[in-house]
Amino acid sequence: MNNRNDGIIHDTEDKGWWCHHGLKLERSFVALCNTHLNLPAWENPEKRDNPYAPDLIVAGHVADLKVQNTPFFVSSRYDMDPRRTVTFNRKDYERYSELYPDIDIYFWVDWTQTESKYGRVDYLAGIYSLPFVTLAGLIESGAPEHHYIHRRDDTQGNAKSSFLLSLDAFAVLLEKDRRL
Repeated sequence: MNNRNDGIIHDTEDKGWWCHHGLKLERSFVALCNTHLNLPAWENPEKRDNPYAPDLIVAGHVADLKVQNTPFFVSSRYDMDPRRTVTFNRKDYERYSELYPDIDIYFWVDWTQTESKYGRVDYLAGIYSLPFVTLAGLIESGAPEHHYIHRRDDTQGNAKSSFLLSLDAFAVLLEKDRRL
């Protein structure tokens, strides 16, 4: 395994595996929305014919889900709190800007790893959302961008950089700071 973090469940560079794993998470998110958040959600029917279509329809809006289980520990290098920082790929920013500017973005955070060689964070779990237009505004107003050195020569389609965003800019749909 070419994994730079032993706390992650699978090699971060294996895009195919993560895409397959993401489908399971999308189904779990839909169930969570419908049962616990009183938010009508379903898989986007366009995905049957187009695997690159946005993931979901939530409350009648096209939406994309980002699941993050590992804090971006090095975000402190950018004067950001690793516990409350999520990453958003430049590839997605460019694609949504062109094709889906009205999409809503949901982050499902569950810090299953709270320690790394770069530090420690307190546990956090939650569901956060914001319209892409707001997210794009954060990026355009100077959100830090982290370039992945080990992905310079990537051939699997992995993002080569991500923007760092504070969860404080998102609407909080659900948040807890301790495991149940």
